[in-house]
Order: sequence, then C-alpha cells, then structure tokens
Amino acid sequence: MKTIARTLFGISVLACGINAMAAEDEAIRHYTYSLDGIQEVVIDGSVGTMEIRHSDSDELKVELELEGTRHMWVLSKRDVSDIELVDKVRGDRLSLSLKDHDVDHVKVHWRVELPSVERTRVNMGVGAINGEFGDTELTLDLGVGEGDIRVMRSVAGRVETSAGVGSAELRGASDVVSRRAMVSENTLGYGEGTRKMELSVGVGEMKVHLTDRTLSTAQSW
Repeated sequence: MKTIARTLFGISVLACGINAMAAEDEAIRHYTYSLDGIQEVVIDGSVGTMEIRHSDSDELKVELELEGTRHMWVLSKRDVSDIELVDKVRGDRLSLSLKDHDVDHVKVHWRVELPSVERTRVNMGVGAINGEFGDTELTLDLGVGEGDIRVMRSVAGRVETSAGVGSAELRGASDVVSRRAMVSENTLGYGEGTRKMELSVGVGEMKVHLTDRTLSTAQSW
C-alpha cells in the first residue's frame, strides 16, 4: 500500500508540474485574415492599447501582446495561455474581439495591419488608440482614454470628432467649426475626399490629423 501511495503522490506532483509549465503570464499571438469578399472590418478592443497601421496587402494582420497581472492577494499573475482572439464573419463583415472575462487582470496591446476596406469600425472601452487609416469610411468610438488618428486629406470627406468630457481636436481640415459646452467639445471639418469619418471619446482626448503625407505602409511586427 505504501508503494502505491507513493506512486499516486508522484503522479499528482507530476501533473501539477505539467500544469505549472503550461501556464503562462505573458504571450504574443499572431493572426492573419484574408479580406477577400470583406467590405467591413469591426475591431472591438475592450480594454488596452492599440496601434493601427495602413497596409497595402490584401490581408489583415493582428499581433496581440498579453501580460497577466496580479489580483488583490493572489501572488501569481493571471494565466493568459488560453486567451485567443475571437473572429466572426457575417456576410461581408469581419469582426474581431476579445471576450470580456479574458481581459480581466490582463494588459492587452494590439498591433493591427489594416488594408483599405469600404467601412472600418473600431471600439475601445478604456485605453489608447494610435492609428493611421487608408481609403475607408471610419467610425471610431473610445469610452475613456486618448485617441491620436491620422488619415489622408485626399480621402476624408466630412470629419466629425467629439468628446463628452475632454477635448476634440481636428487639424488639417477646411471649414472647421468647433463647439464647446461646459466640459464637452464637438469639432467638424472637411477633407478633399468623400469618406465620412466619425471619431468620439466619452472621457478623454481625441486628436484627428488630416495629412497630405503618404501613409507609411505597415511593416510586419
């Protein structure tokens, strides 16, 4: 019986060791999506930071950098080994997101190489977005944080940026009108193109720059 008990104990210790080795508190994930037949891309960042760069490719590429953090009295960091990007295709729309419980106690940094599509929508609950967008109709909604966005003047048509609490800045546009009421700000202007663009932040700062400079083509991370 003692021999059997020792054997079972050894198996138990081995199993625990395997689980410990499988767990990881840091990870980098890479994803590539064909945009054949896709007219709209929706990215839901939830919480974290995001870099978006224009790409001349016909593929959308995403790099996710994940880092687990400690929670209250728990000594170990959050295990991120099972966190994966969720993708859905419905008709001509590709949606990318992370599940809400996956971002609890996790630092998330997105790097996105985004080709031009008819429509692009980016949502972020809390965090920061730094992005360059090509020939696309753009909607960007940030709950709390900072946005720094650049688009080609020759592409942009009507551009509206707003902040519920904070500032909304638009540079490089013509016929700019800015309205401020107490803590909110709304700024409207026009580029030389036809693409409608709406960019908003609930609490924070939104900066939008219309530029004549050719957008730098994304280099794979």
